Amino acid sequence: MTCVIQITGRKDVGKTALAERIIAKLKERGYAVVAIKLSHHEPEPPTKDTHRLRRAGADKVVFYNGEVYVVYKRGLDCAELEADFIIIEGLYGEKVGYKIHIGPDPPGDADIVLPTPNASVEIKCVEADPCAVLSVLSRHRPVRAEE
Repeated sequence: MTCVIQITGRKDVGKTALAERIIAKLKERGYAVVAIKLSHHEPEPPTKDTHRLRRAGADKVVFYNGEVYVVYKRGLDCAELEADFIIIEGLYGEKVGYKIHIGPDPPGDADIVLPTPNASVEIKCVEADPCAVLSVLSRHRPVRAEE
């Protein structure tokens, strides 16, 4: 099992800043961490070659800049999510882990509501099967909303 932490909140409230803080703390403690960002945006501008290659129909596009690999593909195996912790930013409508909400209008299933991303927060583990997490992610269709 893997510990799953969800971070929700409106646009520009600091979800990514909080995710960065949590990931840094977990890495300091020696944990393996997978970060998932849900968005309605394209992953790269339409003018970039990787976008063009994906649109042409490639099943997988690998980008490498000498430091980091980015793999664009249409499917994901749940083994690729196996880690000590999965941090999910932006999954508002369903609960798959310890749900931290930043700012106003928290969902009813939030475990904790923070006024700002800089507020103190205890990292809690809610265990989930990575395959179950992937199943929820696969059903998710991001909405162009306040999240």
